[in-house]
This record gives sequence, C-alpha cells and structure tokens, in this order.
Amino acid sequence: MTKAVAAVKLWKRVFRGSLGLIFVVMPAGVFIGCGGSPSPTGPMPGQNTTVVLLLTSTANDQLSQFHISINNVQLVDKSGNPVALYDYNNQGQQPAEFMHLNGTSEPLAIATVPQGVYTSAIVVTNDCEFTAITFGPPSAGQPNSLITATYGEGLCGQGTGQTTVSLPSPITVSGTAVALSLNLQVSQSYTLAGVGANATYTISPVFSLTPSTISPAPTNDQNGKITGVDAQITSVDATGSDFGARTISGVPLTLNSDSNTAFQGISGIGSLSAGTLTNMDFAIQPDGSLLATRVEVDDPSAPAEFFGPWLSYTAVPGVFVVEPQACFVPDYPTCDSAIHTTNTTTFAISLQLTNLPNLPFAPTVSSSAFVLGAIFSTFPSASQDPQGTPYATTVTLKPQAINGTVTAMSAINGFSVYTVALAQYDLIPTLQQNLAPGSPNQLNAPSSVIVYADSNTQLLNSGTISQGSLLRFRGVIFYDNGTARMDCQEILDGVTE
Repeated sequence: MTKAVAAVKLWKRVFRGSLGLIFVVMPAGVFIGCGGSPSPTGPMPGQNTTVVLLLTSTANDQLSQFHISINNVQLVDKSGNPVALYDYNNQGQQPAEFMHLNGTSEPLAIATVPQGVYTSAIVVTNDCEFTAITFGPPSAGQPNSLITATYGEGLCGQGTGQTTVSLPSPITVSGTAVALSLNLQVSQSYTLAGVGANATYTISPVFSLTPSTISPAPTNDQNGKITGVDAQITSVDATGSDFGARTISGVPLTLNSDSNTAFQGISGIGSLSAGTLTNMDFAIQPDGSLLATRVEVDDPSAPAEFFGPWLSYTAVPGVFVVEPQACFVPDYPTCDSAIHTTNTTTFAISLQLTNLPNLPFAPTVSSSAFVLGAIFSTFPSASQDPQGTPYATTVTLKPQAINGTVTAMSAINGFSVYTVALAQYDLIPTLQQNLAPGSPNQLNAPSSVIVYADSNTQLLNSGTISQGSLLRFRGVIFYDNGTARMDCQEILDGVTE
C-alpha cells in the first residue's frame, strides 16, 4: 500500500507597519556592475532599441517550485535615470514560476528602451513562495510520509518587496534589438531550516541580469532561440501567417510564422484558433520580433492544461497525485493536484525530441512506465470522476532539469553516456522512498539517472566533462525496466548541492 502523503501549506503574511513583530528585516539592494565596454557602433543618442526581457533560473534540485510575482523591472543609467522594461500597471502582474525555467527561458516583456549604457537594474516583487517536498519524519499516525510544504511571504524580501540584482558588467543597449536574461539564483534567494510546520525561512530574491547576443541562426536561449514555451493561442491573423498567444505565466506574445515553421500535431496554422494549447519554439529576430519555428499541439480540443511532477499513486486505480507548477485552467482559481487516467488516455512524449528512434533503449511512457518526479503536461477533459478528479485525455512527458555529479562515462551508438548521481533531497529519490516494496515503477538505483547526449545536445557548460563534474542536464526522463534514463537536450554548469 502506498504510504500517505501529508501536505502542509504554510504562509507568513507580512504587512507594512508590522514587520518588527514578525521578522528582522534583511537588507536588499541593487549591485552595480563594473567594467565592460560599449558595442562597436555604440548607443546613438535619441535612438531606441527593442529589448526582449527573458526569465530564467539557475537551481539545484532542493525545491520543486519557486513562484514570484513581479511588479516591475527597470534599467538605471549611469546618471541614475530609470527606464522601465516591465511594469505590471501596464501589463498585469506576472506570477512567474522559476523551477520549470531552470536552464531554459520564457519572455516576460518586449520593451522599447532608449539606447545607452545602463549600470544597474531594479526588480520589485510582490508575493513570493517556494515549495519543498521531503520524506519523513512520522506524522498523522503514519510511520513516515511525504511532506509537501509551501512557504510564502505577502511581500518578498521580508516585507520590503525589494530584490538584489547583479550586473556582471554595464549593459549597452544599442542597435535594433537586444535580449536581456533575468536569471533567478534560486539557492541564494531563500533560507530554510527545519521541515514542515516547524521550519523557519526567509525569501530574498537574487537575480543576475545579462545581455544575450541575438544570432541570425540561433540555437539556444543564450543566442536568441527560446524552446519549449507553453502557450495558449489568443488570435490568428486573417493573413494566416501571424498569431497571438499568451504564455502559461500570462505574458502576451505576437508571433510570425513562415514556410519553415514546423507544425506538430496539426496540419498548419489554419488549424490554430483562440484557446488552442501549444508548446512552441521561437527565434528572436534582429528587429526584436518573434518567429515561431515549431508549434506543437498535443490535444487540439483540450480546455485546460497543467504541468508538474507526478508524486505518487493513490488507492484508486488510475488516479495519481501531481504537483502543478503552472496551469491553463479557465475559471478555476488553482490547478488540480490529481488526475484520473483511463484506458482512453493518450500517453505521449514531447515532440521537441527528434532523436527518439536513435536512442540505445526503447523510450516509452504509459501509466505503468514512468519515473515518479518526472514532469508531465496533463490535458484534462471537462468531465470529472465522482470524487471530483478530472479525467485526463492526454498526458505528455516533457523536458526538465536535474542537477548532479557525473560518476561514470561511456559511449554507445553515437551517444555520450553519463551516469549522474543525484542529491538525496532530489525529488526522484525522495519519492522512491514513499513507494511500498513491490510497487510498480521502482528504480533499482533511485539516486542515479543515465543521461544520453548526442550531436543535437547543446553543450552550454564551461570546461570539459569528466568524472566528478557537477552539471545540470535538461531533457526528458524515461522509465526503462527499473532504470531512469534521460534523452538530454542541454548540458549546463551545475549548482552546489
């Protein structure tokens, strides 16, 4: 029998005027970058540049969620003049979730900015919360259990709303368009001592802000190609080449398409309509516009979507507990935390992956072949079972990041193969502890993932890879007869565990 899952929802509401009763206010400020030099052409006085502001994060696997509502983002020039990149009064407050952005990016805003050299930045936030999932100690009469605890503040930064923003060097804004990456340094943004209701914590977001070169032929988010963005179509232009969308974080986008845009799961742009749920890639163009390079539709008629890791089985066959990180669910205040799969549910693999036939193992996914802790998009129908759990019409396995240490290396059929050891607090080994002996989907080595990288894998790490390297691997995790295996899209530098 599956052990119980104990959920703990913790909130510390912080109000102005009462901080002295609740918290010691921690200082937060803005770091000013130094060094650097203007671009060869340099900024032109009186001219403007289109700035695409991207959100991303750098994290180990200690947290499963980190939500921040961003109020505004400003650049500040050397004279102290602020320029808005994003303002929620104009665009609406965005409650961004950063753990699913570990090693990947989504746009927050596209702004018109005066050309110049900017020496600092300011990010003001509102609500912050993070979630940690741990195993044990005994609770609710159970000998051990999962504890899902969410820790929040009504205003981030212990009630100040302030954050720390580091610029490694001044940012030169010039030319037609530039991209800026706002990267949440997750491990530096919180403290947590203890477990569950007895824990103490602080939340003080720490960002870095760096420019990205926009390449004429971009290949990753560091040079202008953004991949795997979940979005809902809001409009399709009558010309049949442009369409509007909003990301799962609520950011509105206008995208172009051309004859090279790949449409997956549908015949073409003519099959898109307002409300269609998509997963897409796009390239930032030299003028700052967005060109869709791939548009995937997994369930054309789905009214909703939520994604996150699968946490556990339940006593009801086909019903699984999930932790939704974000969702498109019209008219519902929160995402669902359980799904009901049936014999008509379609199990699929993200179409971002194009090398599945070449893998040296059979990549499959089903209700009886998945890794607990793997990330899925769930597309529920409008109907529910008698307990109110939505029936799933489609479940799609999607990319995620893991942080770990390389313990062995080999090669097979054109793939570099890495055995990666995970920290004990990682969600995958944590959830394995919650499985009773004999349960399906048990891993022979719960703290180990075998990673496969080929010529399609983006090597974004610094230095060579060797035994002992601490790295982040981003890809799709499969269950293969008791072994967790990843088809890897990107390799990045790791984060201290």
